[in-house]
Amino acid sequence: MAIVEYAAPVPRETAERPIRIYLNDAPVAVSQGSPYGLHELAVGYLLSEGLLSDRDRLVEVTADPEKAEVYVASGERAADGYVPLHRVTSSGCAQSALMRSGACVPDAARLSTTARFDADALLSCMDELCERSPRRNTGECVHGCGLGVPGEDRLLLVREDIGRHNAMDKLIGQAWLDRVDVRDKALFITGRISAEMALKAYRGGCPVLVSRKSATDEAVRRAASLGVTLVSHCRDGRLRVLSCPERITGVRFSKR
Repeated sequence: MAIVEYAAPVPRETAERPIRIYLNDAPVAVSQGSPYGLHELAVGYLLSEGLLSDRDRLVEVTADPEKAEVYVASGERAADGYVPLHRVTSSGCAQSALMRSGACVPDAARLSTTARFDADALLSCMDELCERSPRRNTGECVHGCGLGVPGEDRLLLVREDIGRHNAMDKLIGQAWLDRVDVRDKALFITGRISAEMALKAYRGGCPVLVSRKSATDEAVRRAASLGVTLVSHCRDGRLRVLSCPERITGVRFSKR
């Protein structure tokens, strides 16, 4: 006989709302996601779209938690021809208008860094991310994202959301707001890596993106062309380096 549990109200961490993002009072996108951490979510999304880049030109970020709306004021403007998204996209992420049109990053310069990341340190950071994102594997559909430092088995920042895209936007957005330089650091995500997520890592300036799970073939192709190191299946003492392997040390490569 099945056991039926009548649960208490859904916890805050798994709430889902349509979150409206505005830049200079103009609507940019609607993200279906967790209605907390709205400031960093909006900033991270705008960074990934290439609509923000200069921290000194940011004026303010204000949020209305009741309406799940975020207003970003900046001296930067959307480029000519940019068409924002005004509809609610799939749960957990605001779809990229750039990716929707099939566009790649124009005249993209490959990311370069002298930082090197030890394979064992990557595994340790992923374990820490799972420990600090306890809700992600307790049936509460939450993804975690963390920012790691090369040479240190620790994470500087951790953010969560019901969607992996939003979790990454929150992490990148918070780092940018705090003026944390991510050009020599690694992003860790508990979910699968899509092409859009590889582009988000590039737009955020982070040269290494690590996942517990898999990566799509388009994500690998895009990461290789943009100079982003992708690492998948980072768990149980193993990992797979899929692009730009020169940044990963202490690893014995094996044929699959």
